[in-house]
Amino acid sequence: MKKTFLLLLTTITLSTLVNGSFAQTKAPNLRTTAGFAFFTANGAFEVNGNSTMVTGDVGTNVGAFNGFLPGTLTGSKRLPGSPEAVQAASDVLAAYNSLTPLTCDRVVAAELGGQTLTPGVSCQNTASPTTLNGTLTLSGSGIFIVKLSSALTTATSSNIALTNGATANNVFFQVDGAFTAGTSSSLQGTFLVNGAIVLATGASLNGRGLSIGGAITLNANTVTNVAAPLPVSLVSFTAQPQANRTVDIAWTTSLETNNRGFVVERSKDLQLFVKVGEVGEIAANSSALKNYKLTDQTPYVGTSYYRLKQTDLNGKMTIYPAVSVVLRDDAYGIFPNPALGDGRFALRIDEPETAKLGFFSVDGRILPLQRTGIQSGNLLLKTTDKLSAGVYILTVEERGQVRQHRLVVE
Repeated sequence: MKKTFLLLLTTITLSTLVNGSFAQTKAPNLRTTAGFAFFTANGAFEVNGNSTMVTGDVGTNVGAFNGFLPGTLTGSKRLPGSPEAVQAASDVLAAYNSLTPLTCDRVVAAELGGQTLTPGVSCQNTASPTTLNGTLTLSGSGIFIVKLSSALTTATSSNIALTNGATANNVFFQVDGAFTAGTSSSLQGTFLVNGAIVLATGASLNGRGLSIGGAITLNANTVTNVAAPLPVSLVSFTAQPQANRTVDIAWTTSLETNNRGFVVERSKDLQLFVKVGEVGEIAANSSALKNYKLTDQTPYVGTSYYRLKQTDLNGKMTIYPAVSVVLRDDAYGIFPNPALGDGRFALRIDEPETAKLGFFSVDGRILPLQRTGIQSGNLLLKTTDKLSAGVYILTVEERGQVRQHRLVVE
């Protein structure tokens, strides 16, 4: 009798672990789409910008294909109607649908920024648009499935951080709508999308973008399919302006495999990059922390961008996301500050003709603002109405980088 009871208890326990809340989350079966960096079952595929770098296959089953050139592809093109594209169209739909019936372990807010998720199934199950401002942290070893019942838009310079054993190949997003990655976003994982996929300028993805129906548009992006591991694990990459008008570039790696060396490049527009210098690697393989340094003796004035390019022994290249640097004689800002109540002031800025401006009261009200001219590279501004004494906020966006300035009116 006791043996029978113990056997029954063991059977119930095992059943609970397999079928209940303690069951381990399984990754979706991507089938042939596992080798793709980007694929859409029905939609155009377009690449804008020569600096786009994609590692992995790309394609569409139905729609125009325009890309590579411009851009660089390390992988195969799967064009409409090809056997590979036809099969991938079936496989991406099956993978997307396999996530739909999964039970949610937790409900997450529509704003993903600032949240930390552990392995399992996380759901944003309202009709509210899903956004990512700042950092979404995925923590722990295991499978992460994030189900979103609306479109997903990430803000400028937003990112997904992986900690405590989390890896990009174990992260999957189901997006019921379009997926738009903001300028200079740094994202991780496979995005299974029911809509268009757009990566804004400078956005990077370590993963895949797979759509069951929607166009795919790339704009000067760096994308690596997680099925193709990076030869170098980059811990950090920084570029810092110095008082002597040079820029110090530094980076640290934690793992190197068949590494020939590095090239540092700079750009004014995230489109055209030029070589600053290179650092060769003596030992091609390493599992220890390694620190590198390089100084740019002739940097650009104003805002510029630096990126790291790594080359394998077989000639294959990997390009990492760019970072921005500001180098100028006068600091960015408003003058005079404090200003008079007539609403006239000037703004020191890199691109006075094209910068996007916003002017707000401290309580968030949008205030009208006029451009009245450009003088010595400074943008002349005037408010439509006379300003009362107090503090105001001016936002400035140049090449996807956003700054805020406080204006005090006496």
